[in-house]
Amino acid sequence: MKNTSFKLLLERAIFSRLSAVLLGIGFSSLFASCVPQSRAPTKIKVLSLNPDEYVGSRVHLSGRVQGVGPADSFLLVEDDTGRIMVGTEQIAQRTSCPLNSKIELTGTLRRLKSVPQPYFSMDSLLECAP
Repeated sequence: MKNTSFKLLLERAIFSRLSAVLLGIGFSSLFASCVPQSRAPTKIKVLSLNPDEYVGSRVHLSGRVQGVGPADSFLLVEDDTGRIMVGTEQIAQRTSCPLNSKIELTGTLRRLKSVPQPYFSMDSLLECAP
């Protein structure tokens, strides 16, 4: 009888510790995916020269706002290598970025049938500062 109850207690202790560890691993991976990963921005010239390599991929850009469309519907972003049009249609709440603001964003490079140039669709505004 003593041996059976000891065995049961041991199994419960092992199970509770194992489940706590697995639960901790699950939560840490869940929260790690919510934290933005730091990575160097892709240069606009690289996107322009190799658009097929980046179309449909998530990309991180950094530069300055050189143009703003009506109702902030798009931005013209320039880095030290080139310019690209950035659509803001994926952003739920538009944030105004004045001309010459430093901007950092993530999004997806897309191709439109009507426009020969690659088009960048922003989904996260990471920074907009004068």
